[in-house]
Amino acid sequence: MAVADLEELDRKLNKRGFRVTDSYLHECPACKTRAVLKYSIGGRTGGRDISLCQECGHAESWRSDAGLEGRVADPAFDLRKFLG
Repeated sequence: MAVADLEELDRKLNKRGFRVTDSYLHECPACKTRAVLKYSIGGRTGGRDISLCQECGHAESWRSDAGLEGRVADPAFDLRKFLG
């Protein structure tokens, strides 16, 4: 069961400047299938990484500080609200 609005999510991520940084599909922690794409954006003030499962829609996010040195998980992240 693929995510119904996957193309729309991808379009919105690209519109915001996110790019797929790793074309290798990773394992989803929620559904255990290899269907996770990694998106990333970065700038002088920091950045954000987003993992999105193409199969179940599970999304996770990490924020980076300025200099992109460290990453901090964003446990309350909701992709659809973020892109809304």
